[in-house]
Amino acid sequence: MKKDFLRIICFSALVLLSLQSFAQEKDRKDSRPPFDKEEFVTKRNAYLIEKIGLTEEEVATFIPLENELMNKKFEVGRECHKLERELRKKENKADAEFDKLLKCREEVKEKRDKLDKEYLDKFKKLLSAEKIIKYQSADRAFFEEFFQNRNR
Repeated sequence: MKKDFLRIICFSALVLLSLQSFAQEKDRKDSRPPFDKEEFVTKRNAYLIEKIGLTEEEVATFIPLENELMNKKFEVGRECHKLERELRKKENKADAEFDKLLKCREEVKEKRDKLDKEYLDKFKKLLSAEKIIKYQSADRAFFEEFFQNRNR
């Protein structure tokens, strides 16, 4: 009788521990670590420098300019991202809210395209066309890799 009671207690303890472990694992999957912009920029800059094959002189002039472009693009999209987060949280969503988000996205795309054109002209003064093409490819590749790893 004592052995059966002891077995039941041990079994119950194991079940409770495994449930707790399962709950913690689920929490870890649901909550990603907070975005560290400084770490992101550091990794991105290192990746670009390596993939483009920049000289020290090019690094000194190109990277600050490229970071400036990235910050401006981020700022342009900030309001649109805020609208999107708010809309995602709402339960009853009106068509007008989706229309507003679509219009915002269109405006952001236009502004970012304008920034790309403006900075491309600046980049041409610093880098060869070949390195600019490498930059554009490396930039896309970095974002794809970064967000694939972040979503895992």
